Amino acid sequence: MTVNRKWFYRFLITILSLLLIGSVNLIQPTVAVADPSDSIEIMGDGVTNSITFSRAELEDMKQYQHVYSTINTWPTKKWYVGRGVKLRELLARAGMTDEAKLLTFTSTDGYSVTLTVKELLQDKRYYFPGLKDNHPSDGSVAGSADDAKSVEPIVALVSVEGSENPDAMNDMDSIMLMCGQRVVTEQTNNLFLKYISKIEVSTTPPPKWDSPRANFSGGEVPTGTLIELSSKRSDDDKVHYTTDGSTPTINSPVFNWSASRWWTQRPDTLKSINKPIELKKDTVIKARTIGPGKEDSDVVTFTYQVGSMTDQELPSGPPTEVTLDQEEINLKVGGTFFLQAIVGPDYAEDKRVTWSSSNTRVAVVDNHGLITVVGPGTAVISATTVVGNLTAACKVIAGSREAVDKQAAPVELIPDKQEKPEVPADPETEVPETDQPDRVEKEAITGHSADADRAEELLAETEVPEANQRYLAPKEAAAADITTTDISVQPEDNPAGHIIEVSIGDTVPLQMQNRWNTCVAIIFIFLFLSGAVKKYVEYTKEVAM
Repeated sequence: MTVNRKWFYRFLITILSLLLIGSVNLIQPTVAVADPSDSIEIMGDGVTNSITFSRAELEDMKQYQHVYSTINTWPTKKWYVGRGVKLRELLARAGMTDEAKLLTFTSTDGYSVTLTVKELLQDKRYYFPGLKDNHPSDGSVAGSADDAKSVEPIVALVSVEGSENPDAMNDMDSIMLMCGQRVVTEQTNNLFLKYISKIEVSTTPPPKWDSPRANFSGGEVPTGTLIELSSKRSDDDKVHYTTDGSTPTINSPVFNWSASRWWTQRPDTLKSINKPIELKKDTVIKARTIGPGKEDSDVVTFTYQVGSMTDQELPSGPPTEVTLDQEEINLKVGGTFFLQAIVGPDYAEDKRVTWSSSNTRVAVVDNHGLITVVGPGTAVISATTVVGNLTAACKVIAGSREAVDKQAAPVELIPDKQEKPEVPADPETEVPETDQPDRVEKEAITGHSADADRAEELLAETEVPEANQRYLAPKEAAAADITTTDISVQPEDNPAGHIIEVSIGDTVPLQMQNRWNTCVAIIFIFLFLSGAVKKYVEYTKEVAM
């Protein structure tokens, strides 16, 4: 009897231990890996015949195979080989109309890519055999455009990344969008969306990208001044520029070769890739933003007179104003939007801002101005300068209006995040850091702004409990690690003190509770078994007596 009881206790301890380990594992964060998609639905107001193609149907169609050259947003040069069905054929079967303007590809894991019909289907796209000429991996070093071969965009059923060998193809990433490059320097790897399950064809006219900015907006500057250009996101929206007076195109040099999504991973080498433009003589820089899913931005011109003044003659001081970049945006619950804080003047010594939400039950904002709507209600998003405490505010309003405004286009989930950055094998040359001189500006520094007054009014209007007013990080801590790209003051015809209204549509239930429900069930079973075993032990003791 003693031996049996001993083995029983050992068995019981083993079972309870396994249950406990299992419940702990359920709580741990996991990486979700999507399965290959098994069908594609084509729908939207840009087709006459919504249709779904199964994998078997796709395999029965005429197959197209080719090598594709591409560059990712690190940037690293790559080869791909893919075989599948031409996108044109699928869209033709769905009856795509002449009014179609946008194509949105959505994957089974929630990522999406939006492209214009013009850039994907009307512009010529190529495979460049000389992609890796001049440098085998660094995508900021242009390869050769010689012997380019025209290629078609496809939905690939089998593919291989980083190889030109078709024998290595598999269906692990299928169904995947693949397309060629328009120029040998174009970054297209972020468009290679895996696990595609839906293509929405829309007649909505594409919006324009926001115009780029410069850290010094123009005027007299010392010799050696370093100019940095930036777009609103500085990610797959690339700033193309010229210094010879010509209009920038997709063939022009790129400033932000490395996308902002990687900047925190390469702080020591970033300026060796996104190289500032050094001014040695009077210079006119023309720039425009070009990227996927939108029309090119307007061209902006920055004119500089290089004088005899020195860095020591340039004043520096705290910011005198901060504004936000939009008047009104409309989002539903779950929607996101990037706000841009514009801090002036040019010579301000510290242009960092901290972001905060007065009601995190309605909207939250990260340290870069990304708003995420999490529930209905009202909140105020504030951008406050680290130096001077100047504030601009964004009013977030829960409402029933649909998110149809072009300003409210959701922030697209970036497919390049489906994969890890591929760092070139050879180390990049590190450029010594150079202090950037500040431009002279003879304006009085007041230390206060109308934006701060308006922000206080907005906070008072919302009557949000103080407990809900918070920074995502303490200001002292944020000052140490928050970085906001230096940007120039807007022209005077742009009003300061912008108020942004975000209207929230129908509530979508958040799927955050399922895992915890499972954990609670496991713990309940554990406690139940513990009590049952205790009763059983007491019973066996009574029987033995």
